Amino acid sequence: MPATRSTMPANRLLLRAASAALLALALVAPGVAASTKVEVERASGINLDTLAFGVTAACGFTVELHSVGRVVIISRYDDGRLVSQTVQIVYHGYLLNPANGKTVTSKVAGPEHTTYLDDGTIVFSATGSTVRTVPGGGLVSGFIGRDYVELAPTGELDGDGLPIYEVVDESSSGRWLGNGGVCEYLA
Repeated sequence: MPATRSTMPANRLLLRAASAALLALALVAPGVAASTKVEVERASGINLDTLAFGVTAACGFTVELHSVGRVVIISRYDDGRLVSQTVQIVYHGYLLNPANGKTVTSKVAGPEHTTYLDDGTIVFSATGSTVRTVPGGGLVSGFIGRDYVELAPTGELDGDGLPIYEVVDESSSGRWLGNGGVCEYLA
């Protein structure tokens, strides 16, 4: 059964939080001197050319996303342990129906913030916007809002030896216009 709007944010949050947990495990460096350290990484000109899965599912025909973006990642470590990370993204591009060449302008921007607590709990929030417009038609699809999830370790490990988490709290707020306007214009 396809995911509905109410389940999509939760699925996306769980996927992001799980990815963040794996990243945290990979980034923690043992043996670092007791201190607070902040690292800032910047990347620009990031090409993202992919199938727009949600739009394709909503429209019933193939829709591609072609976008170029930049990202800033700010990681904070205390005593060598990753305690928080903020990822700020901005992507500009377009959605394309490859069958007829029609496009819809797309812009995505916003920060994601993850905090790693001493007890293993992970708190993740994403705030941002997606704006999709067409000439003469204006805004045809968009989202502005916030997603939040708090994950606590269960004390169990999966088959790869990684911690298993349970959702303690989650919420999503904001306005989502759906993909109907995009589908209508790209058809």
